[in-house]
Amino acid sequence: MSDYIDVKIDVFEYSDQRARILENLTPAGLIQEILKEFDDITSDAPEKYAIYLKGMERPLNPASTMVQLDIQPQDELVFDYVRQPIRQMLEPKDYAFLREEITGKVYDIQWQPAVIGRPDSDVGHNIILAVNVQLLPNGRTVSRNHAQITFSEGRYYVEPLAEHNPVFLNGKEIPLNSKREIKNNDKLAIGRHKVTMIFETQRAAAAAVADHKSQDAKMMPPLPLAPVPGARAVNTPADRNAAILSNDEPPLTFLVVEKCSTTENVGQKLTLSEYPFLLGRTLPLLSGEKEISRKHAEISFDSQKRKFLITDLNSSNGVTVDGNLIRPEFPTEIKPGAKLGLSLNLILRFEG
Repeated sequence: MSDYIDVKIDVFEYSDQRARILENLTPAGLIQEILKEFDDITSDAPEKYAIYLKGMERPLNPASTMVQLDIQPQDELVFDYVRQPIRQMLEPKDYAFLREEITGKVYDIQWQPAVIGRPDSDVGHNIILAVNVQLLPNGRTVSRNHAQITFSEGRYYVEPLAEHNPVFLNGKEIPLNSKREIKNNDKLAIGRHKVTMIFETQRAAAAAVADHKSQDAKMMPPLPLAPVPGARAVNTPADRNAAILSNDEPPLTFLVVEKCSTTENVGQKLTLSEYPFLLGRTLPLLSGEKEISRKHAEISFDSQKRKFLITDLNSSNGVTVDGNLIRPEFPTEIKPGAKLGLSLNLILRFEG
């Protein structure tokens, strides 16, 4: 005979409801019982509801029993709609990276939660998918929603999301429903075939560069104090900033595929290596997009105004910037974070 667990559960505005639930009841079964009890809750689509532990963002596995989920009498449960994860962009100084060991491919961690896995038909999932391992060796053995990296109070954390597909941090498996801090140069292994990646932080890289420059400065001979004819010394901070800004070289920029007809390409990155940069089906990554032209648009850089511009090259389906259609052959400024639509099914995010 099964035993019962006494718990508290919040059902929308009905908070602190006391309930005795069977140990072998699953969250899916509990949802059905709640829908029977509360006739003012629409019951035609039970899949749109989920059970959460209070304070947790990830729902309980609907197929596991309360015993398997280790639900205790002191635990508080929440009945709610399935929550869609909201992507939160990180500050550039907080960007991090995952570098796959075999191929050397680098994945940028620029938002949280940053999901590690493979794309699927859920657009919400694909938007937060930061590390798409589908094309890596053994990548298809990784779960679509395998793990996620989060950032809080200056620290990064990794959390497993797949119930039967492990995550290892520096050789130790991380239990499901828990998270571990991940630091610079830590090794992350995903899945039973252990797709292995090295975690690197932007701050550590910047510190290494600064230290390298400091060492170089110590080794350099002192500069002559006598002025060079025809030259002006750069001495003040304002002068140094002006000298930096006078550089015609554009900053490193790239495009991230947010939406496309080939779901496995979602999350992939296009580095803008030269300007003007042509966008169209001539690019291997966009070759399968039938709704865009071969020469659809181009991105250029105005070195004097330090601005990036996109121009519609009289394409068949036009170009939108943040949802606004732009005029053909009329350069339009774009800024980091701008969403560039080359068709209804292709959206690229501009980052720099």
